[in-house]
Parts: sequence; C-alpha cells; structure tokens
Amino acid sequence: MHVHIWRMRARKKKVENYEKFGQQVTLPALKKIDGCIDAQFMKVFEARKPEYLWVVFWRDHKALEAARENPVWRDQIKKFEAGKFYKTIPLELVCESLGSFGVITAAKARKNEKNEKAEKAEKTPKGEAAAAAASPNKGFVAPTAEGE
Repeated sequence: MHVHIWRMRARKKKVENYEKFGQQVTLPALKKIDGCIDAQFMKVFEARKPEYLWVVFWRDHKALEAARENPVWRDQIKKFEAGKFYKTIPLELVCESLGSFGVITAAKARKNEKNEKAEKAEKTPKGEAAAAAASPNKGFVAPTAEGE
C-alpha cells in the first residue's frame, strides 16, 4: 500500500470555501478513482495559521501513478488551482506502508480475499469448487510478505 500525503497552508479568507471544496469535490473525486482505498481530509488542530493535510491510501504505487493520469484527478486539480486556496506551495510526500493495523488493512484484506475467490472460481472446475467451499479455513486471510 502507498500513501500520498499532501500538506497545505490555506489563505485565511478562503478556509470555509476550501473545506467545502475538499468535502464536496476532492473526496468524491478520489472515491471514483480505481485503486484509492481511503482518503482523510484533516485540519491541523493547533496550527496558528490554517493548515490542512490530505492522507490518501492507494492499493500500490501503480494505482497512484495511474490516478495522476486519470481525467477525474486532473479535473479536480484544475478546480483546486482555480480556487486559489493555498498560501504556500503544497508539500507532497509519497510513502510506502511498511505495516499497519485497523480498518484500512481489514478492508484491503476483504477486498483481496474477494478478488482471490473470484480468480479461483474462474480457474477451478465446478466439482472442486464445492470441496473448496467446505474448507475449514474459509474466511482466513494469511499475512502477506509486507506483513499486512
């Protein structure tokens, strides 16, 4: 899993508009992009000046790179630029997750399990599918090499 972190200081006069933009434009846009697992839009709690963070979780680096080419992403960026919300140039970081726990990991595991079952169903002859369904390990998801 890869995480795209984006930090921005906003113009004081644009804070209300930026928060609406983030909630009504950016979050729905990210939700439409394949490979986006979750996105968190946050306001820095004790900042003296308005500051925001985006923490966006991607299936992998390929998904993030594909998203950057997606028309939905590009349209959202154009709208962001037109809004002139930021006071300083936003800082971007792309990180590779080395381990985690919680909702995002559980959701990813369920999605991976569904994908694996669908792939196995396509490859497994019908007689073997019934035997696989009766397996006592049904629902178990083994840890991956990354520890997820």
